[in-house]
Amino acid sequence: MDNKAQNASGDQRSDHWARLDAFLQTDPRDAGCDEAMEMLDVYAELLAAGNDPSERFPGVHAHFLACGPCAQVLEGLLSALTGPASSQPGPP
Repeated sequence: MDNKAQNASGDQRSDHWARLDAFLQTDPRDAGCDEAMEMLDVYAELLAAGNDPSERFPGVHAHFLACGPCAQVLEGLLSALTGPASSQPGPP
């Protein structure tokens, strides 16, 4: 096996380990993408109003902390609700 094939195989193995490590570090309260997207509008409206939705929706909060794509959607909705230069608190 040449070095390129061997490195690609090694990269693939390290990627598996990295994904396993990320999975093992997942907060057990994490509600997942489906529930986070279902509650997105409620969560964002609470944030925009200056409330802390993390106490009411801890699983959704944990998910927004862990999932970059969902956090970006939340940030975009908050910008739409409050305006980009708002002094309202940002996403978790």
